[in-house]
Amino acid sequence: MSEAPDYALKDLKRRPFQSGVMLLSMTTVVAFTVFLFLFANTLLYVTAYVTSAAFMGSLYVFLETFIWGTLLFVLLLGLVVFSAVISLEMVSRRKDIGLMKAIGTLTDTVFDHFMGQAVILLVTSAVLGASIGVVMYFAGTLWLSSLVPPVRFEMAFPFLQILVLVGLYLLSGYFAAQKPIYDAVQESPISVLNPQLGTRVRHVGLLDSFGLSFRVATKAMGRRLRGSRRTLLSLFMSIALASALWVGGGIVNTTMDSYIVRSMGSNVVAIGHSSVLSAYYQSYSLGEAPPTVNTSLTESSLMVPTDLVGEVASVDGVRAVEQRLIAYSDVSEGPAIVWNPTLQQWEEIGDNRNGTALLIGVDWDSTISDWYFEGEPINASNQVLIGGEMADSMFEDPLVQTLRVRGASFEIRGIAFDVAHGGMVALMPVSAMQDLWGISGANLVLVQLEEYRQDVISQITSIARSHGLDIFLQEEVVRHNLAVVGGLWLLLQPLPVMALISAFFALTNYLLVSVFSRFRDYIIMRSIGAKPLFIAKTIAAEGILMASKAGIPAIVGSILFGAYLLVPEATVPSVLYLPLSFILMFGALLMVSVLAAIPVYMIFSRRMEFRVSEFGV
Repeated sequence: MSEAPDYALKDLKRRPFQSGVMLLSMTTVVAFTVFLFLFANTLLYVTAYVTSAAFMGSLYVFLETFIWGTLLFVLLLGLVVFSAVISLEMVSRRKDIGLMKAIGTLTDTVFDHFMGQAVILLVTSAVLGASIGVVMYFAGTLWLSSLVPPVRFEMAFPFLQILVLVGLYLLSGYFAAQKPIYDAVQESPISVLNPQLGTRVRHVGLLDSFGLSFRVATKAMGRRLRGSRRTLLSLFMSIALASALWVGGGIVNTTMDSYIVRSMGSNVVAIGHSSVLSAYYQSYSLGEAPPTVNTSLTESSLMVPTDLVGEVASVDGVRAVEQRLIAYSDVSEGPAIVWNPTLQQWEEIGDNRNGTALLIGVDWDSTISDWYFEGEPINASNQVLIGGEMADSMFEDPLVQTLRVRGASFEIRGIAFDVAHGGMVALMPVSAMQDLWGISGANLVLVQLEEYRQDVISQITSIARSHGLDIFLQEEVVRHNLAVVGGLWLLLQPLPVMALISAFFALTNYLLVSVFSRFRDYIIMRSIGAKPLFIAKTIAAEGILMASKAGIPAIVGSILFGAYLLVPEATVPSVLYLPLSFILMFGALLMVSVLAAIPVYMIFSRRMEFRVSEFGV
């Protein structure tokens, strides 16, 4: 019994390059999956921390769905890659199968031999892929630690989950390999010894006008290779995944940036007492510890004089001036009476939960902020918008419940995307907040400039100091927050690279089998005077044709999905972002195609140095 696995292993070693390409292709997707599985939980935890869960609600749910959806996509990609690799391997071994059957080898023995090779490849790729994925995970964790210093990671490694994941790949790969092997060994020796019976002739006219190399490649692709559909599918999934992560991730990153800028305002200079400014902007800084407020922010000594507002508004270069009242206060959940259709009765929801929140009094008619929120706009003085963390941690159904503040109840109209105080924030009319505290005026003034100009900032500084107040350039916190969000998406960038690597190995494997199945055709071209460059261009043209068939629909679909379906009110950096994204991804696709053709041509040019059975020709 031990001789069969030994012979299968020797057979793989006898074909080192082909076996290496298959092994690398399968190892890549396993490493990709393990890394994403391990890193997903960590990334979600850190995202919730650095955004202080302020993007709970749609955006946080989207982020969670995005990462786990990517993981599921990678799992499916792995299954397709395994099946495509084994299918193409069987096409390249057709002559070997025919010779084995011609000398009387039993069908079961042939099947067991190739299943033994498949099992060796599966186990080896699973072990190597899991190891590489774990190393990448620890490297990513170290990077996260440097990006967000306050975060402390618990190194409780999920051994069981990784074993289950690897076991799933082994089990699914084992069954995925059976059908192509079974189909190959069931054919008659005469059929498999005829090289032309491995293909089916059909007409293909794609890119014929790009020169003789493309016309030759087009004719070659007219004889469709068995297993090419699985290769097309694996290429499609790899390129779609890379496009979704690059283009879609870029759109989400830009949209998150837009949400932050919209909620905080742009080109803002804040005026107030130093303790008020410190508390306000520390609560807005992602990754910072929650502020410790040792004094009430609504004391009369901290109020901004009303005549300062007029002086600042008269400065040339000031676009708008907004007065806000901020305070930290205990808040609680107000219950709601709703109809339960299952029990056919009215019931009360809410557990009277409470917490501490940052309350921001806003004049909705003159605010410089433009929050994205789910729900309805405020149109009365007894209505509020609440942050995502408050909605998630304090309420069962916030849009039908109320928020209690200092004995008053406020109708919750929507859930706003605001990073202040970790999403434990309520935005309410400034007049209602003044009534609750029994004060008039504001303790914070936000001055929006046409642009950040030093002369304008100097005038505002002089006015503030004449009243004994300080200023704060809000743009510093905005840039810090955008850098943190950008750093999070930067952590996902190895994933599309790995997807393109998977596409590279899949295409290389296809070209190896395709080119050497027509080895005599290329020899004839060489014998009638075809130059080496023409041969190389023909091989590259076949790779480009194959990659284009799979890649162009994948890129277009990913761009449309990212722009219109991925995130609400999606924002792109410029009108050229989408066409440039297509050009970038198509350029990456062409690069992968050309790179995949290089090793195939090098092997072809040195063909006589290899054993005849290396590629079954």
